[in-house]
Amino acid sequence: MPDQVRLHPKVERQLASMEKQVNAPAIAAGKARKIIQALIQGQALTVSGLLSGRPDRRLKNSLKFNLGSGFRLICIRTKKVIYVMFAGDHDACDAWLDKTSKKKPHKKDLDMAVFTVDIPTSGLDSRFDGRPPDPADKSLEDPDFPPVSQEDLRRVFKGLTG
Repeated sequence: MPDQVRLHPKVERQLASMEKQVNAPAIAAGKARKIIQALIQGQALTVSGLLSGRPDRRLKNSLKFNLGSGFRLICIRTKKVIYVMFAGDHDACDAWLDKTSKKKPHKKDLDMAVFTVDIPTSGLDSRFDGRPPDPADKSLEDPDFPPVSQEDLRRVFKGLTG
């Protein structure tokens, strides 16, 4: 999982320009902002937004998010950083990819906005320390539900116990 999300300075201007337009461009800009926010929150790429089916061959490690109505958000992923590089309609993105193919646009010295990725911990139990739970540990039991007897389990799973 990447540690940072870096936002190219032109992307903010591109999104602001799209938001000033009506209908599809404004909706696409809103989706792009949601994807960027999801990336900063550490969500998986597939959860963040609709990824295009395959990476673009013109730019190594590229990610293209489909924003709808022909709009795209282009990112570059390295081991530690996701670079948000370009947002625009399909033709503008295609021209940008042609122009930057075989280059490393994320390696240029630019003042990119840097965001630290928040590692989601909501799915982990705070009591989990990496070891399997001890069956004798009563602190893991839910006080709202009584323990289930072996007889009840055998009745419920009768087909499995034969």
